[in-house]
Amino acid sequence: MGTGIRRIVRAVLAGSLVFGGALSAAVIGGALPASAASVVQTIYVGGRPEGVSSDGSHVWVANEGNLVELNASTGALIQTIGVGSFPFGVSSDGIHVWVASYGDNTVTELNASDGSPVRSTPVGSSPAGVSSDGTHVWVANEYSNTVTELNASTGAAVQTIGVGSLPFAVSSDGIHVWVANYGDATVTELNASTGAVVQTLTLGSGSSTQSISSDGTHVWVADWGGYTVTELDASTGAVVRTIGGFAAPTALASDGTNVWVANENSNTVTELNASTGAAVQSIGVGNVSGGVSAHGSHVWVGNSDDGTVTEIEDFAVVPPTEPLLGIEGKPWPPDALQIEGSDVSTPPYVTTFKWHKVSLPQGLKLSSAGVLSGTPNKKLTPGTTSITVQVTQTVTTLNGNKKVKTKTTVQSTIPLTIVSSNS
Repeated sequence: MGTGIRRIVRAVLAGSLVFGGALSAAVIGGALPASAASVVQTIYVGGRPEGVSSDGSHVWVANEGNLVELNASTGALIQTIGVGSFPFGVSSDGIHVWVASYGDNTVTELNASDGSPVRSTPVGSSPAGVSSDGTHVWVANEYSNTVTELNASTGAAVQTIGVGSLPFAVSSDGIHVWVANYGDATVTELNASTGAVVQTLTLGSGSSTQSISSDGTHVWVADWGGYTVTELDASTGAVVRTIGGFAAPTALASDGTNVWVANENSNTVTELNASTGAAVQSIGVGNVSGGVSAHGSHVWVGNSDDGTVTEIEDFAVVPPTEPLLGIEGKPWPPDALQIEGSDVSTPPYVTTFKWHKVSLPQGLKLSSAGVLSGTPNKKLTPGTTSITVQVTQTVTTLNGNKKVKTKTTVQSTIPLTIVSSNS
């Protein structure tokens, strides 16, 4: 039975399907955040984008027909590559790209530098998830109830390990390997050095553990049918917390700071704080039931029901590398404040930024382009103070002939020292 069909059956079993348009990004809480994520662009790649993996330079998308390579800085389509039958899962470690082909029980290795094929290796039945930690490659074979370990240098099969029922997703942090077994709602932990089974965990009453992501400290498990995300301690496997309120979480990814959860039934991605598990915001994307990949300030979401990939960008004011110093009564050399997470989007998406002052010492001014200038007032008391600024990101796209603008604002307070002109 095809994966798309299986997803629909799962949705019916879990409850009624929810359809609707995308929601605007909404910050949870009243205060402006120091950083915020919003949709930068949506890129059409065709097919049904399921697996997504970014290594910082490239974004690799398995769309059940081919492997699509995108430029991670711009989102521009670089090439479409033929791999095995029904490519589903994909993982890039920056040197190799590994694609699990669900239809012919193989894993294809490609060079990350140019997408050229290296080899194809037989694995178990219906490989769905794949995870490379740079040394080992781990493949979840859904209908074999096994995980295949490959050598990342040679692509050779090392061993096959029995796990739970219907292993659908796998995530390695280089020390532990975590396997989400959809069929019996368990998580299997393997030792990454030996492949030995460490333990098998049943999460609560169990439902449908469909996606898993480890950042080395936390392990995050999406329970698609139970509408929850569970956090495990990566050292012990102990349950830290279970978070409810999701809308059929089908995929997730953690970058160590944030956890990004794709909600199939609401066409949204929920951002969680990785330290506390608290919800930060909800971001509308496409018709989502594919994969999620987080790298640095970028998050990539496969929208399998409309053949697109959505790029979400987490932007913030970059703290100055050198302390801000001003001399009372002396002109301030123009100083441009910087933003991180501000790559260029491609048409029809246009991303712009506009700066606003909240509080500045008397005599200083901030341009809309973020340039700080002016002359600190002679009456200012020398010593430590600060400036507080806001920057608004506006993403403009087209809905037919109508321009649609989405705005997100972040705020930052930066220390400033006023020095006496007599010093």
